[in-house]
Amino acid sequence: MKKDYYYENIIIGGSLESLLYSFVSEIPIFINEELIPFDIEKIENVDDFKFLGYEGEIQKSELWQRLTFLLSMNGLIVVPNFIKNIRNERKSLVISTSDNSRIKINYSKKIDFDKISTSSVNVYDWFDVRSGSVHEYDTIEDKGSRFVNKLFFYPSRRIGQTSNKKDVVAFSKIRSNTLLDYESSESYVRLKALKMMKEKGIRGTPNGFNKKGIRLHYAIKIEHSHREIIKNYKPLYSIEEILNKRKRSGETWNLTKKLFRHKQISTLRESYRLQDNL
Repeated sequence: MKKDYYYENIIIGGSLESLLYSFVSEIPIFINEELIPFDIEKIENVDDFKFLGYEGEIQKSELWQRLTFLLSMNGLIVVPNFIKNIRNERKSLVISTSDNSRIKINYSKKIDFDKISTSSVNVYDWFDVRSGSVHEYDTIEDKGSRFVNKLFFYPSRRIGQTSNKKDVVAFSKIRSNTLLDYESSESYVRLKALKMMKEKGIRGTPNGFNKKGIRLHYAIKIEHSHREIIKNYKPLYSIEEILNKRKRSGETWNLTKKLFRHKQISTLRESYRLQDNL
């Protein structure tokens, strides 16, 4: 079976920025690769996203999910959920599906939004904090280094942990050709993470008092849980630049206002995969 579709303009992307640009411009988007943001990274300027129904803290991954839902509801996501192969032709995308169908998407103008890096990747090393999990910090940065550039502390999700205890994720930007080197390993990440925590005055679990009545502490102890590697990319426009283009009218804008007024929004990650989208 063959299906042909035509769009005046179409966005090719899969990042948070590309989805936001599709929302504010109301240009259809073809998600060629899901570039879902890191799980616990947050949006800094929360007030900028009140138009999407947010009032408090926003995680970037949840915002990615919400945008896919809103764009799907307005028919702006052009993607089947059974892609097997994509081929670029002049002014068109030819898609083969798992049921042996062929879909051709023709366009006048294509906006390639995400430039994916082949030279480096974003690496997130997750650690369980066994000693030193109670402190005031949410993040610690080393702005002068790409290796363990930032530590993210978050309420532990492990069974049996109390709400005041935090585990940690170490973020590094590592060159692709050095990813398997020992100097890029989880062991090296662990050593630098410990050093950064100690320099901020974080201490391990209390261990009684000495003869002078001074509180003693065990050493900080962290254990590697797993490593997550996410592709590094450069978007065509930053979030700030896209928000400056935002308009307050149009079908997508009106649909969003109606959804939040009636509290009917759903943010399931898979909600945008509509089988009959095309």
